[in-house]
Amino acid sequence: MKKSERQVEVLIESLIEVSLIEKVIESLPRGYISVKNISGHKYFYRQWREGSRIISTYVPESYLNVVKQKIEIRKQNEELLKILKKDYKKAEKAVLKVGEVTPEEIAHAKERISSLSEEELENRREIVKTLKDELLA
Repeated sequence: MKKSERQVEVLIESLIEVSLIEKVIESLPRGYISVKNISGHKYFYRQWREGSRIISTYVPESYLNVVKQKIEIRKQNEELLKILKKDYKKAEKAVLKVGEVTPEEIAHAKERISSLSEEELENRREIVKTLKDELLA
């Protein structure tokens, strides 16, 4: 396997990882938990920002731990996504430097991968092989 082929594989795998993490993040609640004391009782709300507005939804105490865990998992995945995007940028630079793939081809591959569902993305080997063949053709 030539070095450029391996670099294209790394780029495609990076795109798949980024897409998977983005889909996981989309499925998890965003925001934070706010506690309000009203008439001596504690009420819990999940709050998040949409534009300049803060949106609140009541969280029953029985669901509080689950919601907190999901918010924490989302934050961890967002941190991981930052790292993966840096890795993707490095892989993209390496592939473009070799010159076998154009930015337009990379953008097309990125669109194709982002349009796939989580289940489809689990079949990595086939996606990597197919896209690598298309990019290097």
